[in-house]
Amino acid sequence: MLQALYNELKDLSDNSFDQFRETIKKRLDGQITEEQVSTLKEFIFLMPPLIKILNSYWNDKNTPADAKKLSGLILSYILKPNDFISEEKYGLFGYLDDAYLVVSSFLHIQDLYLRDWQDKSEDEISLTRRARELIVAPDIVIPEEATRMKEFIGMYLDGEVNSIEDYFSKTG
Repeated sequence: MLQALYNELKDLSDNSFDQFRETIKKRLDGQITEEQVSTLKEFIFLMPPLIKILNSYWNDKNTPADAKKLSGLILSYILKPNDFISEEKYGLFGYLDDAYLVVSSFLHIQDLYLRDWQDKSEDEISLTRRARELIVAPDIVIPEEATRMKEFIGMYLDGEVNSIEDYFSKTG
């Protein structure tokens, strides 16, 4: 599954990068730099390795229950067609919301449940560091969606919603 996701992202990046750039440009009222574009692309490409780590949390009996719950939510979200931004309509840009949800959930788990960095692999530490550096970029380009995704995670952890479909039905 992760290899297929990576291949899809790579294919979209190779074949619709101009569309990606133009969508970002529209969202930023024409003010765009190549550094912003490459940062957002790198952010999207964090998804496959972070999903792999979230899956390992889900399968590890030592993972705290709330971290497992959030990991499970993200793993199921990735498989669902319901979305904040459509990949079918926006191509690579449509994965920005998915990446934001994956990265923000991963960081949430790191901050609240898995603080003992000595037990983490070098790769996990490196990915966490890079995720922290990049998480602010989508807030600028998809601020409304980012706010809604933060709300979704909070409502899920508080037990107010059980799925993305439940969230959409309650919030519209």
